[in-house]
Amino acid sequence: MDSIEHMDLSEVLTLFDSSTLSELEISCSSFSLKLKRPVVGEPVKAMKQSVQETQVKPTPATADNTEELEIITSPIVGTFYLTPAPDAPPYVQVGSKVKRGQVLCTIEAMKLMNQLECEYSCEIVEILAKPEQLVEFGQPLFKVKKL
Repeated sequence: MDSIEHMDLSEVLTLFDSSTLSELEISCSSFSLKLKRPVVGEPVKAMKQSVQETQVKPTPATADNTEELEIITSPIVGTFYLTPAPDAPPYVQVGSKVKRGQVLCTIEAMKLMNQLECEYSCEIVEILAKPEQLVEFGQPLFKVKKL
């Protein structure tokens, strides 16, 4: 087999995907890579990892813009999708009122489609990630107002 430094990233992902490893960390002179699978027994389709929430300072307060907004971040690294299929309508859009447990988006990681469910009722104020783009762990995806 080629040395790690000369392997294509897709080869590394394929090897990890077909292995039984739960974690893999590779470091060499040209790159560093860390892969981790969901915990055994955790549902993949409805990834219920706790969504990191951080307070966002509201824009300069006006009489009707005083409520604080929340940020919903990505629980994993993967490709961000707002629709369940290319020809389907989006799960949510700006102005959507979302109930607890409702799907917000899908994040594809290692050929697995992970649906991100909302942890609380809210209204979508802004969609911060671009569809079909790679998102990082902890990257802000949605700006919301709790209901």
